Amino acid sequence: MRKQAGVRANLIASSASLETTLDTLKYLARDDALLSVEGPNEPNNFPIQYQGEKGGGFARVLTSSSDWTPVAKFQRDLYAAVKSDPLLSKFPVFHTSEAGAQSPNVGLQFLTIPEGAGTTFPAGTKYADFANVHNYVSGTKKQYVDNQAWNAADPVLNGGWDGLYVEYGKLWGHGYSGYSNEELQKLPRVTTETGWDSSSDNGGERVQGTVLLNTYLSQFKRGWRYTFVYMLRDGEGGAGNQGVFKADSTPKLAATYIHNFTTILSGAEKVEINKQLTLRLRGASATTHDILLQTKNDEFAFVVWGERVSGSEKVTIELGQKAKILELLDPTVGTEPFDQKKMADTVEIEISDHPIIVRIKQ
Repeated sequence: MRKQAGVRANLIASSASLETTLDTLKYLARDDALLSVEGPNEPNNFPIQYQGEKGGGFARVLTSSSDWTPVAKFQRDLYAAVKSDPLLSKFPVFHTSEAGAQSPNVGLQFLTIPEGAGTTFPAGTKYADFANVHNYVSGTKKQYVDNQAWNAADPVLNGGWDGLYVEYGKLWGHGYSGYSNEELQKLPRVTTETGWDSSSDNGGERVQGTVLLNTYLSQFKRGWRYTFVYMLRDGEGGAGNQGVFKADSTPKLAATYIHNFTTILSGAEKVEINKQLTLRLRGASATTHDILLQTKNDEFAFVVWGERVSGSEKVTIELGQKAKILELLDPTVGTEPFDQKKMADTVEIEISDHPIIVRIKQ
């Protein structure tokens, strides 16, 4: 499969049969097509059955229809089964999504339940390698505001996004406590659903495209290991127009922007400390963000993205030394540079609501 398609899959585990889930995981792993395995999908909305018991749901008062104990049992057993298997043990296990709704306090707000947590499951219970949220960039208030994607990716924000804090810090359902803000900043985490509807959310196709570019960048900059966009094509996963392709498979602007973006940054890796290049960004406001990537031994990509709902600002990039070539690229326009400078150590760019990439050739 991977040899043909060049992709790896994150498999949502089925509580109906743990054995079948493991067999499927092994099949994918043998074909080098497995990325990870994920616990139950939103049991608050889609209750599960495990070992003859119904688990999940949501109610302000604990009832038999909102008991998450079977969800916790399945997630615990899934983790143990994957980690004890010689073929599967190296693959990461993603947590159950929307566990902020849990009741009673079964401890799904932890990867491993710590001592003194006051949960119904014992300390030391292991659930996952990565926290998992559906922090839709569109938000719970369906607004389009400055720093839309940056705020959705904030691990400690208790705001208009269904983020890490309300699922693993102070839970949104019954207020159970989880990790501290300091711990949340370092918590291994993934987003298995985020998106923007090109019809019902603000801005149509163009804003969908720019917001999703900003989402990938903000999530990466703020420490998310993987970010999955919902969805590939309209109508595949449910109602709405969140696909980056239309139902007939024609690309929306989001698909084009993402294609351009990944083409420009193919092979890029994050640079933590770089002695070859000293960069300084002057004139940037709180809605402008940046990250330095390395694409080749002597080539870097300085990505600067804006998250302004309206207007723009000019910022200056200072390199500290002259570069042989500076190329400016805009993924909303194409994959070729729209401007180029030779033997320059500064460049001014205009930033609004999407990324501009400065390719630096030394």
